[in-house]
Amino acid sequence: MLVTGGTGLLGSEVVRQLLSRNLSVGVLTTQKDPELPGRVAIYRGDLRTGAGLKEALDGVRAVIHCASNFGAFDDTDIRGSTNLLNSMDASRPPHLVYISIVGVEKSTYPYYRAKRRVEETILERRTPATILRTTQFHDFVLRMIGQILDSKDEVALVPGGIRFQSVDIREVAAKLIGIADSAPAGLLPDFGGPEIHRFEDLFKDYLRVSGSRRAWKPYPVEGLRYDNFRTGVNIVPDHRAGKITWTEFLATKFQGAGG
Repeated sequence: MLVTGGTGLLGSEVVRQLLSRNLSVGVLTTQKDPELPGRVAIYRGDLRTGAGLKEALDGVRAVIHCASNFGAFDDTDIRGSTNLLNSMDASRPPHLVYISIVGVEKSTYPYYRAKRRVEETILERRTPATILRTTQFHDFVLRMIGQILDSKDEVALVPGGIRFQSVDIREVAAKLIGIADSAPAGLLPDFGGPEIHRFEDLFKDYLRVSGSRRAWKPYPVEGLRYDNFRTGVNIVPDHRAGKITWTEFLATKFQGAGG
């Protein structure tokens, strides 16, 4: 299997789990010296230009497409995915497994619209493909909390009016691998986390587990990202596929750290 974005958060977990199953794994990367296990075949190429893609795809039966760039989605997500599709052998294309985000079909948020456009491009090509939309990762919520705590405000301003149904990245990686081993199925049902929480409550859980005494208050923080989450497009109450809760995730993060 070939993994794009294999040095990123999700991609590296996909690689780890593939190796644990003794599967042959290749990673497409632009990095000169990526930090990858020795058993991984490294293919240097660039989704944005198409360089090296045909070589990386040679003999591949499935591609788990995790590459994404929030800050440059026109190049990496839209153009990169198109280049990936164009580089596939039309006579024997591999099974393309694409990770997307819950709510992209309803949102006007630019990054979400880019992910939706990639979905449409994949489906229009009629290539053997499966698309999985997930809710935000626990790690995403954790990073948001870290950014708030890193601010120089005396009292941390916690965005109000936002809910998350976060899911554990380990479960998403396992799901993607299972999909890659199955027949192409188009757009799958959403894959959401087990619980829905207000962001303020997730923040309080973090402070409790970490032992932080940082002063904070809920605040109507403005911004496109926060406004997107306030619409609730990221919530799918009928699709609680994940099992690992936010507090269980935090417990693993702070094991042995005195928290």
